[in-house]
Amino acid sequence: MLDLSPFRLSRLACTSLLLPAALTLASAQTVPPRPLPSLAEAAAPTGATSLREALDAAWALSPAARSADSRRAQLQARERAASSWINGSPSALLAQRSDRFNNNSGLREYEAELELPIWSPGVRGATQRELAALRLGFEPQQQVARLKLAAEVREAAASVAVARTERDLAQRKHSEAQTLAQDVERRVKAGDSARVDGLQAQSLVQQAASGQEQAQQALARLQNQWRALTGLTAVPLLDEPPPSASPVMGPDHPVLQAAQTRVQAAQAALELSETDKRDPMSVGVGITRERSAFGAASENSLRLALKIPFGTDSRNAPRIAAARAELDAAQAELDATQRQVQTELASALAELDAARRTQASMAERARLGTEVQALVAKAYRLGESDLPTRLRADSEKFEADLSLARARVGLQRAVSQLNQALGLLP
Repeated sequence: MLDLSPFRLSRLACTSLLLPAALTLASAQTVPPRPLPSLAEAAAPTGATSLREALDAAWALSPAARSADSRRAQLQARERAASSWINGSPSALLAQRSDRFNNNSGLREYEAELELPIWSPGVRGATQRELAALRLGFEPQQQVARLKLAAEVREAAASVAVARTERDLAQRKHSEAQTLAQDVERRVKAGDSARVDGLQAQSLVQQAASGQEQAQQALARLQNQWRALTGLTAVPLLDEPPPSASPVMGPDHPVLQAAQTRVQAAQAALELSETDKRDPMSVGVGITRERSAFGAASENSLRLALKIPFGTDSRNAPRIAAARAELDAAQAELDATQRQVQTELASALAELDAARRTQASMAERARLGTEVQALVAKAYRLGESDLPTRLRADSEKFEADLSLARARVGLQRAVSQLNQALGLLP
């Protein structure tokens, strides 16, 4: 029998003021609640691995890594070509002259010539400087590609951690709903509760089972995406250490270095365009063997030739203009990159502060929810509270625990994003 004394009514009214009125999900608290999953339990890796190992595995599968050796070989081949004393491939000329098809007086002439393209003055050195700039920018570009991949790995690991948290809490909710349903069923059989309470408790069990299945499906989808990205089944913990108290952007940031090397490469390309104002010159060396008529002695001669193409604006002006445009674009990109990395750093710092405040707020909310739920559960066991009030308290406790778990992952995600903004790899 419910005690309606003024003291108990007052206590129940105070308790009800602390409970949300709109939540409908419920979980059982007839037994002591299990502790909220920690960040490590939320991630629950299936094998020993780390973010760095996951990044290495994803990098090995990436197009940039698989083509890196070939691109290095391409640069080396171009450097070897630029160190040669000829500017291109030699060509051979073979010719014959005869009067066999007109008067056939015995005129015969045979000619063989080898033509070698040579460097124009200053072009070889400008070409070597351009290749040196390209080689200097190759590794920063690889680091930028690796840093972008690290952002994907970090975000994928955080998403899996959140999904694991939601799955674990959904499992706990389902188990507690079953326990509550059994307790309500015993009360119904004993005549202490109405049949509608038992039906409502069974309905909540089915609702919790549906939520558990949805959480499991979401986790499986994210795990499949993780395997597609890294080729691994184990998902590492988000355990990156935070940077210093006042992190600053260093000059060795991969994105800044890549942008700077692109400017240097564009400057070298412009210098080459301004130096290389004509097609390659060529030197020809030939031998001629000639006979004027039948019975005449054959005469041999040596032929030397030098071909000097002329440079015109129709050839040079478009190339120089294109090189200047590339340099202007590279410099503008460097300026934009500097602004972008500073903005990303400021945003990451603000998000980290917000994540810390959110975690503190959610921890206090979870503490209050636990205390309120314990009071309501005790009142329900003593018959001083009804089932709807109990369900609202359980639902609020579940939502508070879920928010705290998400806030924990959110804090580690904010740390990872700050390291990402600083250009630091896991």
